[in-house]
Amino acid sequence: MLRRAIAIWCLLAAFGPAAALAAPAGDLSLALRFRPRLLFDQKERWRPLDVDRFLAEPGDQVCPPVGAGPCAPFTSVAQLTPQAAYLDMHGTRGDGSDAVPPDLATCAKTLPTLRECDGDGRSVIYAHVVRKGARIAIDYWWFLRYNAYSLDRHESDWEGVTVIVNRAATSVLEVHFAAHADVWRYDPGVPQIVGGRVKVYLANGDHAAYPRRCTRLCRQTDQTLPESHYGGQVSWIGNAAAGCRRRCVRLLPTDASGAPASWDAWDGRWGAPTSPAFAPPRTPAFQPRYRDPFASKHSGRHHFQIG
Repeated sequence: MLRRAIAIWCLLAAFGPAAALAAPAGDLSLALRFRPRLLFDQKERWRPLDVDRFLAEPGDQVCPPVGAGPCAPFTSVAQLTPQAAYLDMHGTRGDGSDAVPPDLATCAKTLPTLRECDGDGRSVIYAHVVRKGARIAIDYWWFLRYNAYSLDRHESDWEGVTVIVNRAATSVLEVHFAAHADVWRYDPGVPQIVGGRVKVYLANGDHAAYPRRCTRLCRQTDQTLPESHYGGQVSWIGNAAAGCRRRCVRLLPTDASGAPASWDAWDGRWGAPTSPAFAPPRTPAFQPRYRDPFASKHSGRHHFQIG
């Protein structure tokens, strides 16, 4: 056990959490202060997690493009090169029931039914802070180990919201909600902002973000496509000060120049490709929301419960 603990510590050190120290010291305080209040549907079984700790779990494979050669055991972030097309996470069941941490049976959890360990500081969200003119974008990202809704089933899920505040960081100007292929802003009064922190309702299984709850006949924004429920009955452990302890938010890793670093500098897929229609997500730094956190589509939607 001691030898394995030392190995895990070495892996965590190699993944370079200290790289985020290159960002301005105030960015983390800002991200903590405006962190969203994540509200999960009562049926949701996964939670945001610490990416470095996740990558240190045994059993993952790093793979070239499909058909270009065999996968290799993943042991270090140094393997995430341009030749690595995707990570094949441990777990093989199509329903994601074995997409769990190795110590699930004994770790601290807020609910016994969870497939994730969210106690003891293990549930973490990430932030990317960008200043532009009189506005600051606090671009939040969270990682979950599995996406499971209808036919859309794949390893890993990167989701989030962007909170736009004024230059003095005294008020929230807008909130942009990432949901499926788009990022949406809604009319004033639709997002619920309490104490400077927005409530975010996450859809069961696919984790798309919405400003209001829905518990029946749910639909995606501005589409006729159905959506799983986003009832918001269960609060994320990091919503409360006691559950966060100023460690539930981290900055996405960057180098001294502010460029993406460590695993966030890898342009690959976080999961094995199983369906062309439902691909695992790309790294945050290579997604459009990261590249322009001020951009969004407007929706006039005010009502989310149908029927």
